[in-house]
Amino acid sequence: MAQTLEWREAGIGTPLLLVHGIQGTADAWSPLLPSLSAWRCVLPNLPGRGLSPRWNKTSALPRERYYHLDHYADLIQALLQKLRQKHESPVSLAGWSMGVSVILNLLARHGDADIDRLVLISGTACATPGAVWFQGETPASLAAEARERAQRLGLKAVADADAVAATWASVRGADLREAARAIRRPTLVVHGEHDDQCPLEHGLWLAANVPQARWLPLAGVGHAALGACPADLGSSMSAFLRH
Repeated sequence: MAQTLEWREAGIGTPLLLVHGIQGTADAWSPLLPSLSAWRCVLPNLPGRGLSPRWNKTSALPRERYYHLDHYADLIQALLQKLRQKHESPVSLAGWSMGVSVILNLLARHGDADIDRLVLISGTACATPGAVWFQGETPASLAAEARERAQRLGLKAVADADAVAATWASVRGADLREAARAIRRPTLVVHGEHDDQCPLEHGLWLAANVPQARWLPLAGVGHAALGACPADLGSSMSAFLRH
């Protein structure tokens, strides 16, 4: 694939690819890294985040397809294959919020041959109805909402406003329930019981419909699970990933 992503590694051992949310960056996973030091954590920035590429008029894809779940899934798949070849072992995948949608779309488009285990945090297989991250319909209103949401979720590094707007249009129209039902890899589904961005029912649906899923509700936690309980969440992920 012509496009490449900025990414960094932390830790040693078997690769664990961590996919961030719609508005955040790879930095969103930083609180969990001490608890995941037994894995080679690979933290990419999707387009429009960090030093990863941005859409421009010379891009092969139009803006709405560039900042789209399909493009993100293809880019993560390319990185996953690179890691599989380099380390000669399957790669586990973890996603938070939109990262769950990226992973489900990757499975629908590319299958699971390169994957060991899955961790799905604060996510949904079908955002509409119920999971409403943004209300705005225009780039300006979405940008204003994005700034307020970043502050509320404690995100220090955030995506470009146009990337957020185009990505939300992709996410809210995606129905990935068949991809979730088709999962055949061991899966840990994690969800905050007080999530107001992606209500608990979305996590419960994944836990009930993903074969082999283990369910981990987080008491007293909202959508920002990575920062709210990093030690407990990281420990639970480590135990699950150890098989």
